[in-house]
Amino acid sequence: MTVFERHTSSETAHLFPQVVPADKSVSTSALLPHCFSTEQIDRADRFSAWRHSYEPMVDLKVSPTTCASTFSGEQVLWDLGEIALAEIRVKSLDFISWPMQMKNSGLDHWCLTLFLDGTCRTEASGDQYVSSSRLLQIHPLGSRFSGSLTDCNFIMLWIPRSFCSDSQHVLDSVAFQSIGGPMGQMLSSYITCLVAQLPYVTTTEASAVAHATRDMVIACVAPSADRINASKDQFAATLIERARKFIQQNLYNPVLGPDLLMREMAMSRTKLYNLFEPVGGIHRYIKRQRLCEAHKRLVDAQNPCRIQEIAERLGFSDGADFSRAFKREFSYTPSDARHHFIQASYQDTQSLDKLAPSDKLPFILRRLQF
Repeated sequence: MTVFERHTSSETAHLFPQVVPADKSVSTSALLPHCFSTEQIDRADRFSAWRHSYEPMVDLKVSPTTCASTFSGEQVLWDLGEIALAEIRVKSLDFISWPMQMKNSGLDHWCLTLFLDGTCRTEASGDQYVSSSRLLQIHPLGSRFSGSLTDCNFIMLWIPRSFCSDSQHVLDSVAFQSIGGPMGQMLSSYITCLVAQLPYVTTTEASAVAHATRDMVIACVAPSADRINASKDQFAATLIERARKFIQQNLYNPVLGPDLLMREMAMSRTKLYNLFEPVGGIHRYIKRQRLCEAHKRLVDAQNPCRIQEIAERLGFSDGADFSRAFKREFSYTPSDARHHFIQASYQDTQSLDKLAPSDKLPFILRRLQF
């Protein structure tokens, strides 16, 4: 039975061993998986649909050993609110994360991948990283990287940077590396058990599970001396984290910009621009963080501020420019957000179910950004 079939049939068998509750019943408020299988799509469109599903993260190409007409992929996606997780089985692929794509999607998550079988090869900053069965690999989505997958079965866990505000340096220090040893094995066991138990997690428990999972990840990947020595970009990661924190603390500062950051960071304009070039540039990064902050305020029922007031406080003096920038970023207007259209659709599983299967992962990944 495939990953997809296990969640679309009436059977309760799972890929991993699990502890079934004593009454063997699933709560009516249990989390529901979002399933996507290319077998349900015309053969000619299968690869393009799969590629679309992962566009916010990477650009995909069929590998030389596969052709689009024989491509197949299955994905079972779980939305836990603050994080997301998926079981995936896919034919061999090549992938690349490139600057324009990162600029357009704005995703700033870590992607943890636990390979159950198959091999992943990743190239980043001139280095090669290989991960295979039972090993975890971490990809920071705000970085340039490329690579290839063999026919694979794996679990993918997405954790937004904003969900780890005090521990971002921990995950940055192990970017692209495989997490092995006793702690890596412990985390791998936790993730496989989590997948097995998700059908028994209720919607009210989802946030607690997300927080526990984040804490488990941080505890298990905390860098050893060997990992720190292996991380050539640790100093740059520390610098960009300082800059990100300063930006977040000064979103309402009208003079926030490169000049203020240069003084705060005590670095040249060239160095600052190079630091933020992988995520679309410093101006783009500040603008997107302000738009995300505006989004949070607009969907907050406790915030009585008018749309124009929120825009002005965040440095958008022209309301029309703010509306256009907001719509380009989120594909809907500030008024839509203000009237809880988006807030409701994020929190309502039935609304998410109205999306095409290939649209659900992009929707959730973008929502995690808030």
